[in-house]
Amino acid sequence: MAGKGRYEQSAAHKAPIITVGDITPEALRSWEMGCKQYFLHRLIDSAEQVQKIAWNLQDPRIQDWYLNDYDCIDKLTFSTFMEEVQSCWLPSNWAAITRQKMLASTQGNKAFSEWAIDVQTQNTILCGTTSHLTDASLKYHLEAHMHPDLACEYRATEYSTEDVVRKWIEKVQLLDEKRQRDVAKHKEAVDVAIHAAARPAPWTSTSTSKTQSSKGGGDAVKSSTTNKFLRLPALTMDERKILQDNEGCFKCCHPFQKHTSHNCPYNFPDPKTYKPLTADDIAAKKSKTTPIAAIDIEHTVAVVMPSAVLGDGTDSGDNSD
Repeated sequence: MAGKGRYEQSAAHKAPIITVGDITPEALRSWEMGCKQYFLHRLIDSAEQVQKIAWNLQDPRIQDWYLNDYDCIDKLTFSTFMEEVQSCWLPSNWAAITRQKMLASTQGNKAFSEWAIDVQTQNTILCGTTSHLTDASLKYHLEAHMHPDLACEYRATEYSTEDVVRKWIEKVQLLDEKRQRDVAKHKEAVDVAIHAAARPAPWTSTSTSKTQSSKGGGDAVKSSTTNKFLRLPALTMDERKILQDNEGCFKCCHPFQKHTSHNCPYNFPDPKTYKPLTADDIAAKKSKTTPIAAIDIEHTVAVVMPSAVLGDGTDSGDNSD
């Protein structure tokens, strides 16, 4: 199966070619423009133009067509020669297909300038046919099929009064660039919000507790509770030293405890109300503690109880008959 012929031209002063394969309207249009550049740079007379470039259609089928009738073909003007090539080597409905493709196109998510260039390029392929759009028709097509958001902003302007298509496209292009910037900012804000929502809270913790029934022989009853809390940031060196010097727990942050953080029965402090522990807090807690009076062993005096209380050496719990 034959592929598509490619248009190639190394320089404007060299004759262009179309490689072996089926000719497309786009390739043939580019080749026609390249030939005209070549004629201009080489100052080739119009009577010699066809014979200078005919062999550069490299597909063997086209060359055989030219070879069989080159005497007549060489006498054609270049414009007539192009009409003959289009008639013989392009699909019979190529103009209709190109027109339908062009008129069905919409801006979509493309930049307006990029889309407008695509439409204009397809319209140039139709030059010389009844399907070619005038500037006014081209402008109406672009107006009707631009992005809906751009169309809303466009209707708020007076750009429609611009009759020169090139200038009109430039104005609408600036309007579309502003729309694209707004879309980019909105997308960035949405991405940030989604990323923030998807990111897990760094200090969220889940605890599960299991309790058993208090009834003897009863089935174990499992209750799972999930408690979420915000854990405090790491203790500072000062807080650690205060707790360490005062039998404190690094988890509940209470001084004077008989447990450590590994077996702490309490939860972490509430970060909303917690204040870093200070030496003044330790002093205040010590002052509230009631000291136990020391017993002076040296001055302890033995008290002699009456014999009635101490007994006489016999078992006082026994009663004599």
